[in-house]
Amino acid sequence: MTTRRKALGVLFGLLTSGGIFALGAEAVFRIVPRAIPAKALVYFEPNLRAKLAQGRFPTRADTVLMPRDDGGEPIRIFKPFTVRPYVPDVCGAVEQVPTDEIGFGNPPGIYASNATLAVVAIGDSYTFPTAVHPSDAWPHRLGAALDRTAYNLGRGGQGPCEYLQILKRFGLAKAPRTVVMNVYEGNDLRDMAEYLAYRSGQAPLVAGDGSEGKTGFLWRHSYAWNLAAGSVIYLRDHARAERLEGHVDYRFQVGAVPFNAGQGNRDEIVYARKAVAGEIAYAVFAEPLREFQRLGAAHGFQPVLAYTPSAAIVYAPVDFRDPEVGRVLDRFSREQRAYLRELAQESGLPFVDLTEPLRQLARQAAPTPENLLYFPGNIHLTARGHAAVAEILAAALADLP
Repeated sequence: MTTRRKALGVLFGLLTSGGIFALGAEAVFRIVPRAIPAKALVYFEPNLRAKLAQGRFPTRADTVLMPRDDGGEPIRIFKPFTVRPYVPDVCGAVEQVPTDEIGFGNPPGIYASNATLAVVAIGDSYTFPTAVHPSDAWPHRLGAALDRTAYNLGRGGQGPCEYLQILKRFGLAKAPRTVVMNVYEGNDLRDMAEYLAYRSGQAPLVAGDGSEGKTGFLWRHSYAWNLAAGSVIYLRDHARAERLEGHVDYRFQVGAVPFNAGQGNRDEIVYARKAVAGEIAYAVFAEPLREFQRLGAAHGFQPVLAYTPSAAIVYAPVDFRDPEVGRVLDRFSREQRAYLRELAQESGLPFVDLTEPLRQLARQAAPTPENLLYFPGNIHLTARGHAAVAEILAAALADLP
């Protein structure tokens, strides 16, 4: 009996200590909600997640659905004058980027005050002013270099088919003379593969919002419970992903500067491996690029294909935590660029590969936080990187009719 009492006493003590700890954690998170790690919010109950993310990250409340006509997944674009927050970084990164009167990354007034636009840029977050001022993004700088009115229709998280939908919805009405589609090396292949899977019915018709099973009182109200239970879900999903896709360590060093310490953009490695293994064909780009050429002929603009490499390729050779990642990325970059160059030539599209010009610029000075072309944290173009892209494109476009 004494042993049983002792066991019950120990259990009661553990439960009491656990309860006190949980209440303490809940109080801390209520007072300082930013103490909750940003990555953890992905696994929170959706309504609670949206509440905690407001002001820290864009949420669905900051976007509107844009209709599309190609059978792809619905596109969300920012509402007019939305302020897009960013995690602090170095190299002059800004922590807030305001959108313009139609929700894109430009200084306000350009779209509304111009009946025509000489140059329109389409692309993802490597075209959108990610953590830079809209006037520092390469489309705006390109317009200044050419002495033409330019407009940035870049939208993060999209792929080539989405670029064309956004162009058709907002760009064609402004009768552009030149349209630059900026393909990003790291994840546009993924976006094309996902688009084709969705259109063919292989992907769910309605994407889940992470609310499955998160209906109880604790899920709906407790920050501490969401963090604890969400962490268990993360560990389960991460282990499953590693079984299916292999281990990914996308951290690397450029000189003395550590890059991607937060392990962002994991898919860049996953899809690079699939591509070099022949599991995904580079030919997925053929459909949108031929449609791009067709739109140019039909609407009287010059379509131009630009190719932005990843930070690891521009600064190669870099010191990867996992050396195999570097070898895969190098092969992936060479194969993808070669395919797009050939496809562009067949389609009659001028192709501007930014890889070698950016590499030459990167070699001109030792990499320090003051002169990097890519942010070490979010691995997107810095203001200096955007300026370099604009200069390279301006020289290439100057040779076109």
